[in-house]
Amino acid sequence: MRAQGDVRMEELKIPKLKGKELGAYLNNKLDEIADSVVSDPDLLLEFARRWDNGFKRYSLHNIILAWAQKPDFTLLAGFRQWNKKGRLIKKGSKAIRILAPIKKRIKDENYEDIYIIKGFMPVSVFDQSDTEGPEISVGCSDLIHGEVDFDEMVKKCPIPVVIKNLGLINGRTSGSMIWISPRDNETAMVATLLHEWSHIWLGHCEKPGVLYEDDNRSLQEIEAECCSYICSCFLGISNKKSKFYIGAFGGKEDEIKGRGRKIITVAERIIGCIIT
Repeated sequence: MRAQGDVRMEELKIPKLKGKELGAYLNNKLDEIADSVVSDPDLLLEFARRWDNGFKRYSLHNIILAWAQKPDFTLLAGFRQWNKKGRLIKKGSKAIRILAPIKKRIKDENYEDIYIIKGFMPVSVFDQSDTEGPEISVGCSDLIHGEVDFDEMVKKCPIPVVIKNLGLINGRTSGSMIWISPRDNETAMVATLLHEWSHIWLGHCEKPGVLYEDDNRSLQEIEAECCSYICSCFLGISNKKSKFYIGAFGGKEDEIKGRGRKIITVAERIIGCIIT
């Protein structure tokens, strides 16, 4: 059993690459790191806690890359952002390399300007410990912590939610509707809602009944539970049931291989709905 506070991942050493080669390397490593994170509930918890560590909100994918390169990072920002805050990068500091989207402006069917992402390029950010200057006070957002209001979560969910007694089942979904059993513990109901919401956005319900008839149901359940767990951790919900479930599945890394990035992307979408 890992001791509390001893949450580590293998440190990522960035090779001396530039441009497209560095971008491709980071992109490939992102898949590997994401897979390892979603198979470890302790890493998932620590990862979710770090999401707001920056002057602007970096994507969950970039938080993974930053954490892998500097496990003890506290607050991230680019060179210019630090300068605007009156802080300078210390001589000899090592940059943390993350991926920024390459956007292209096009016209939609109504001839309005829209932007599409054509790819990603490597950019540099620095941790606060690599800067010097006036003290600043920027921490993680205080959006939602501890007990979460179930009714508020239902309002945030874009899928219709129905409260119905399902017996021993806590929740289920058809892909276009979510049913949640009433429970005395509203926080548990929130966790169930996040799980069913995850199933839908992970693409498990593209055909009627596929969630319960597909041969990959076991894998779908762990994907949804990992996604729900990331969201729960972000909200400050302690979900020991999910932690145990994910931990028990963690030994099957081959089965989860290649799915970590998708899980994290969906979790980020859900969190985006919750905080807007």
